[in-house]
Amino acid sequence: MSVDFYKKIMEISKVMEEKGDGISYIRNKSDIYTIGTKKYSEEIAKYLDENVESWEGTEAQLTKKKGKNKQLNGKKVGYLWKIPITEGK
Repeated sequence: MSVDFYKKIMEISKVMEEKGDGISYIRNKSDIYTIGTKKYSEEIAKYLDENVESWEGTEAQLTKKKGKNKQLNGKKVGYLWKIPITEGK
């Protein structure tokens, strides 16, 4: 993965934090980067349209977790932004 991609992700994260009332979830898989914000923002959607090749957004549908791994409990995630990891735009 290129340094340019990670710089772009940092830039995207900053915009999401400001426009989405904070970031409450981040997950980096080998093929997709997911950021959860507290709310949906049209400004974030427009920014992503202009700055990444493709993206997908969905309202968060989190269920209560049982057991030791309760990472998402106590945090409000309103919208998930999924950005495929590519070397493109």
